[in-house]
Amino acid sequence: MNRSFPPSLAALALVFAANPAFAVEAPKPKAPEMPPFEVAQPYPNTWYGRFGPTNCSWIDMGDGVLVIDTGATAADAKNLKAEIARTTKNKPIKWIAMTHLHSDSNDGFTTFLPTDATIFVNARATGAIAGSIAQGKAKAPHVIGISDHIALVAGKQVFEIGVPAGNAHTAFDLYVFDASTRTVFAGDLVTTDRCPMLSDPDCDIKGWLAILERFDALGARGLVPTRGNPTGNAAPEIEKTRRYLTSMLAFLVEKKKQNAPEARVSGELVAEQLADYCPRELSALNALSVYRRLLSDGTTRPGSAAARPAAK
Repeated sequence: MNRSFPPSLAALALVFAANPAFAVEAPKPKAPEMPPFEVAQPYPNTWYGRFGPTNCSWIDMGDGVLVIDTGATAADAKNLKAEIARTTKNKPIKWIAMTHLHSDSNDGFTTFLPTDATIFVNARATGAIAGSIAQGKAKAPHVIGISDHIALVAGKQVFEIGVPAGNAHTAFDLYVFDASTRTVFAGDLVTTDRCPMLSDPDCDIKGWLAILERFDALGARGLVPTRGNPTGNAAPEIEKTRRYLTSMLAFLVEKKKQNAPEARVSGELVAEQLADYCPRELSALNALSVYRRLLSDGTTRPGSAAARPAAK
């Protein structure tokens, strides 16, 4: 069944409440401020909601629940757990996937402990996750570090859980792809109608562009980002992100070849807008964050992810 994601969580919740057989996208209203408890159900076994600043998702897999991201705070995670229990009739949480380790997306993780769930993270994040797990508990999660991609199969449901080959938005990115609905849970790799953030000290534009190609290859139709509104038309959002990153990289490589000072780089970007949805000042900050580690061939010097518990 092919169902569209409307442009806001509020619109989707209202449409589904009025007509469970929804098949027509609702008119696009002005996006309101979203309350933390709001939840929408785009497919019979799938929910997402905004908990604090973060979109978290969960899927009823039959005998248990897959959770994607855990919220920014303990309070967000507590609310998320309550909604999971309510919507799935108290089915156990058997899997947790973390799209990256920024605090505003996954500082709620410890609220899910103790647990015997399986935790999926980017392989380079296993040390950080191990440090977050309390010792001596009756239940201990099984942590699986993903270095390429794996298939999670439960009944007739098949999910691809994968990671970039190297750094992208961060050093620890991960995505979840639902093959049945062709929906990608993308973390911050695509943020709908919001400027991509390049300020993480391990951000690598080339790696980021490569994982967007993977989303294309998967034929992603639905998109649930960590930031922004979910959509049933992923391609334009992926393309907007690609255009911005490609333009930024070309600009910065040219300035690096000129050995341009940072003041010139930021000054020119404040005067020139690379994308309509990216404020000039934010683009300037993004540029400087990458420029300081950029080499003339467009690659970036390795960050210090291995030495940090998590990127903030």
